[in-house]
Amino acid sequence: MIRIIFLAAFLMFPAAFARADGELQSHRASYDISLHSTAGGAAGVVTAKGKMRYQIQKVCGVWETESVFSIDVGYEQIGLDTTNWKQTTRESADGCRFDFAVYMREKGADRKDLAGTAVCDAGKKRVRLTIPVASEAVLPKSVVFPVQQTLRLLDAARAGKGNVFSYVYDGTRPESLFSANTAVTAADGFSSPAVKGDADLIKNRKAYRFDTAFFEEFAAPSAADGAPAYEVSLYSYDNGIGDQIVQNFGTHRLLSVLTDLKRLPDKPCAEKTKRRKTKGKL
Repeated sequence: MIRIIFLAAFLMFPAAFARADGELQSHRASYDISLHSTAGGAAGVVTAKGKMRYQIQKVCGVWETESVFSIDVGYEQIGLDTTNWKQTTRESADGCRFDFAVYMREKGADRKDLAGTAVCDAGKKRVRLTIPVASEAVLPKSVVFPVQQTLRLLDAARAGKGNVFSYVYDGTRPESLFSANTAVTAADGFSSPAVKGDADLIKNRKAYRFDTAFFEEFAAPSAADGAPAYEVSLYSYDNGIGDQIVQNFGTHRLLSVLTDLKRLPDKPCAEKTKRRKTKGKL
């Protein structure tokens, strides 16, 4: 099964869409996935085709996300391998709570593979897993979660900074703590091909390029010294919408192309909604 990368450190990539006032835009984005390039060889990847959908929505001040991947990867020796994967998260605006769950789809049903919560606690960030087994880990205070990382990258791009270094926990695996080193450059003249839906979200927007190397902080002793676990390159508009996303796994690269955009409304707290309805009846 291909290793899934959550699009969170700006999906890790296009995680969220920042408006001019610094707020994030609730939205849904769809992508086509294909094989960008391969190193070849007897065990190499020869084909890849799939779909990805990413959704983020502000609900009562909390960012709720859903990432869904469906991809078929063909290997020279073992043939076709199919992955159907989903992650849901809830991240507080202050970056002090991150709820996450990962599902694998088997026989038409979603099976929960991972679930947990990370919270700020006594100057640290504490991760508690409930699935697959109850466990706990303590991370440094400097660790950020996906939406925080997105905001950090967009802020750096607007400020003209050329590099951003972060520790990121994305909740895709129990040990999914990464150090992420991102090169930020302007991408003047970049524009996406025809995009369906609310394409005005990216019309005439300034764009940047983000090139990120992710290093596993809990890497196995056999991991290549100093080599990133994987790399991601993408173009991001100044409102955070990403396109032309290339994931480099070493043996092969996958390309995700934006095909459809949809605005979603921010949802107020239930109590505020109730008050507005009551007021309308008077």
